[in-house]
Amino acid sequence: MKIAEIDFPVDLLNDLRDDKLVAFAGAGVSMGQPAYLPSFKHLAKMIAKGTGKTLHCRDPIDHFLGRLEDEGVKVHKRAAEALIRENLKTTELHRNLLRLYSDAKQVRVVTTNFDLLFEQAAEDLFDSVPEVFHAPALPLGHQFKGIVHVHGTVNRHNEMVITDSDFGRAYLNEGWAQRFLVELFSNFTILFVGYSHNDTIMNYLARALPAREANRRFALTGKCYNDTDRWGLLGIKPITYPQSNKEDHSALDEGVRELAAFTQLSVLDWYGRIATLAGNPPASDEETEDLIEYALGDDTRTRFFTEAASDPKWIDWLDEREYLTPLFGNGTFNKRDRIFSWWLVEQFAYTHTNKLFLRKLLGSVDISS
Repeated sequence: MKIAEIDFPVDLLNDLRDDKLVAFAGAGVSMGQPAYLPSFKHLAKMIAKGTGKTLHCRDPIDHFLGRLEDEGVKVHKRAAEALIRENLKTTELHRNLLRLYSDAKQVRVVTTNFDLLFEQAAEDLFDSVPEVFHAPALPLGHQFKGIVHVHGTVNRHNEMVITDSDFGRAYLNEGWAQRFLVELFSNFTILFVGYSHNDTIMNYLARALPAREANRRFALTGKCYNDTDRWGLLGIKPITYPQSNKEDHSALDEGVRELAAFTQLSVLDWYGRIATLAGNPPASDEETEDLIEYALGDDTRTRFFTEAASDPKWIDWLDEREYLTPLFGNGTFNKRDRIFSWWLVEQFAYTHTNKLFLRKLLGSVDISS
């Protein structure tokens, strides 16, 4: 369904509605204004400053940091110092990802970021902070609510997962990160935000992905990256947003903001929107069509539609999309079918008899015989 130029899968919207979606945030969420925190690669360069060591493009970042630690560099302490700043402010993405949830008690956010900006955003947004979990003391992946820092936080810098040995403990030797993530991916729909497919941390997350495709996983990614096939290798479906260049993420901010607004629509909001759209002839723009089709997936919203739709062009619109097909067959009616049948009778049975019935009857008879 098109929302602010991003085509969000209906399955994702339904799982968000049904409290089955987890927002999984990477470094990109904290890199935007006004936070401007570094990527993992830039963080490594900041940690290495003054050591005489240089991160080369082919170096795995966690291995590089592990070597620094072996040489006596206080990697974890330096990382925390680089991320702790006075008057650090949240980004729009922090706030809008939290707005996907109705209140603090419903939040399900997992992040590999070490900063505490989600907690800060929640305090501003909800006047309270959801339950917070820090690695290695993670909750059960199949039944949690709150904010989960799967790789630790700056206020417990010694427990931050940052070097190769840290990742080894988290995903292999002790395995607490992998256990949490396997349960998480097996029980929830995941929306990755702020990652690239070849992000160092994403490579570790990929190791924790269950082989089976029992649940859905999606990633918001810029169109300029053109990495659809590589996401597919991870079992993750990319949801692309438009970009003018690789540094332009304005459409991501707008898309998540509008997605959050969409999820917060009340029954009265839906009634107003549907009444306005259905009270006119069918529009041809994709976003309006998607909104009507999504609305028709719910019985109450379908009733709102039939109360407002009086133009006979809606018959053709619905017929082209096979919403009316069950009415002219021999199958069993569901509640939506009954709503449509009464709508057709009340609105069009007398004034558009030929349009409504004759064409359908001819279409169901083999007149060649």
